[in-house]
Amino acid sequence: MGEKESSAGLRKDIDATVSEMQRRLQEMMAGAEKAGQQIMTAVPVDVRELDDTVMVVADLPGVKREDVAVRLLGHKTLRITARRKGTAEEAEKGYVVRERVTGEMTRTVNLPADVSEKGATAAFRDGVLTVRLQKTPEEQGIEIPVGEEAGSASSEEADTAAALRRQKEEEYEEGKRKLGEA
Repeated sequence: MGEKESSAGLRKDIDATVSEMQRRLQEMMAGAEKAGQQIMTAVPVDVRELDDTVMVVADLPGVKREDVAVRLLGHKTLRITARRKGTAEEAEKGYVVRERVTGEMTRTVNLPADVSEKGATAAFRDGVLTVRLQKTPEEQGIEIPVGEEAGSASSEEADTAAALRRQKEEEYEEGKRKLGEA
């Protein structure tokens, strides 16, 4: 099995495990809500992989644009942080149940491909954050052409290489001579 096939299989297993964990968390939250308890939820996201981009869409209702921060932590990790502010007056009123969370919410998103900060955009409209990230090409680095000889080496490098070759040849001959005498 090829490396890409095994990677795709692993990705599928991880996605299935995450889906199961999310299902169980939702069941726990539903039970807690029935008991009148408040649970802080993570930022819900959709992640799409397109030909040359990765798009992350997050729901942040009740959050203002200036209270949203997006940070690319690595080539495959994005962090979204949002703060929903409440007033002290709201906190003191006689609430029986409070499900609309105030405070800071954070979500770290594992991306399906390596991305670059170049060309990255983030837009926030009507409580929905859309982040577009450019994928990096699969091949990294710079190709070094392989020639027949090191003809492009400087004359100093060529002289050093020739001197080292002569020294190694002399050592080889000396070793052969010593073995013949033994």
